[in-house]
Amino acid sequence: MNRSHLALPRLSECKGLWLVGLVCLLMTLTTACSGPRLDRTELAPEPRECLETFEELDTAIRQAEVRDHGERRLPGLPWLRSNRLLAALGQELDPASEQETWNAWLDAMAELDIQARRLELANLLGEEPHSTVVSREIRDLRECQAALNERVLGKTELRTMAQNSARVPDDYRIGRRWMGLYPITRLFVLSGVNNLHEEQANALASAPEAELGEWGSYQATSGRQEKGWLKPPYSKRVSDGLGIPHKDKSEWADLFQRHTPVWRIDQSGDFDQLGRPFWGPDGEVQVDTDAPMEYRYLSFTRFNGEIHAQLNYMVWLPERPRDTFFDLLGGHLDGAIWRVTLDQDNQVIAGESLHVCGCYYMVFPGEGLEPAEQASGGEPIFVGPPLPAIGEEERLRLTRESRSHYLIHIDPVPSEAPSRTELALAPAETLRSLPHPEGRRGLYGDRGLVPGSERRERWLLWTMGVPSPGAMRQPGRHAIAFAGRRHFDDPDILEQSLESAD
Repeated sequence: MNRSHLALPRLSECKGLWLVGLVCLLMTLTTACSGPRLDRTELAPEPRECLETFEELDTAIRQAEVRDHGERRLPGLPWLRSNRLLAALGQELDPASEQETWNAWLDAMAELDIQARRLELANLLGEEPHSTVVSREIRDLRECQAALNERVLGKTELRTMAQNSARVPDDYRIGRRWMGLYPITRLFVLSGVNNLHEEQANALASAPEAELGEWGSYQATSGRQEKGWLKPPYSKRVSDGLGIPHKDKSEWADLFQRHTPVWRIDQSGDFDQLGRPFWGPDGEVQVDTDAPMEYRYLSFTRFNGEIHAQLNYMVWLPERPRDTFFDLLGGHLDGAIWRVTLDQDNQVIAGESLHVCGCYYMVFPGEGLEPAEQASGGEPIFVGPPLPAIGEEERLRLTRESRSHYLIHIDPVPSEAPSRTELALAPAETLRSLPHPEGRRGLYGDRGLVPGSERRERWLLWTMGVPSPGAMRQPGRHAIAFAGRRHFDDPDILEQSLESAD
């Protein structure tokens, strides 16, 4: 963050043309109405130096163009980052809340910052994320975070500032909706969504024909894991203070393996093979289908008043080929995410399917749940048939079409099958720091979009306000509705579509 952001502009200093004066007036009003600010003059020497360290580091990261766009950076509090769940939890705090809860909330945002900053530092320095050099820097930054969080805890107005700054803006551009006559154009989009949902329901209603094509079947096993395997995203102190489920690394790994799906894809070309994204020698993103990979990450949501763990599985394909020259949906790169939400007893609440572009969101209720009545007027959520029950020695198989990679069937199959291609495992965070011809870079570029994955549909659907519709996106940046506003990581996403069957 630029240090100049901490100083209030004075209208008397704004001179020149009337346009400059207008800009300065807007700056003054914006700053004056933005609430309390962190006054560095009131900081002791150590936290003041810490604040300057974070600001200088952010400047270097921005200038090197290696900023990570996943979590929300807190304006004015550069050692903290937020996501939509933490933002919602923060809004429920008040000055009378237990000190332990405030500590846990701030610690959670500090941990999010450290996770992202480790990757940014690796890309900035050209080092591995867990190298000695990066780890030493992270250790010093953690000490600074503790000193700065203590300062925030000591002043009520700074707590309020943290609550306001933690809100995560949505991924919609309202100006584009105005220019695109959104109230009118959304009606055409809604009609297309309803037709798509009808096609999806018909496809899921019956098993695909055996002669559909040559099937490729993939499954991750516990025997092959990349370095830097998944770590719990929050400490036990955070989990105890906020009610977020906590388990050690081995427990999470066991749950991930228990619910890992079998990916079954109709094969009609290399574009239907799973692979590993990497930066090619020309600086373009490619997918190595000789080294298929399943990427995993943890997230958390709320349902029926409790916070639940979500197991996310991500795979990548080289492309969605265009059927014709006028095909708006095809293009370079494709991918899919399967997410399993677990209750406190590790039973499945729901399964969710999403393409990495944020498209084709589908919900499949677990036992005891059914579709809820959805709010009228917005884009409906597609709720598919209930998930089939699986035994201890079974897994869910996700069958996908060739070319479009649409999900068309879910069924249980035996856990082990010799004909399946083995997927190596990696934490999804590895995609945020990859070897690049110019050092290291994250797969996700500006605004969390994968460069080179743009689709022609963006020229038609820009009126919905979604940046570059159809492009591959970073987790945390998945806007999943064109009409209305909805995100894959909204903390109430399941409550919008499911309810108890009682």
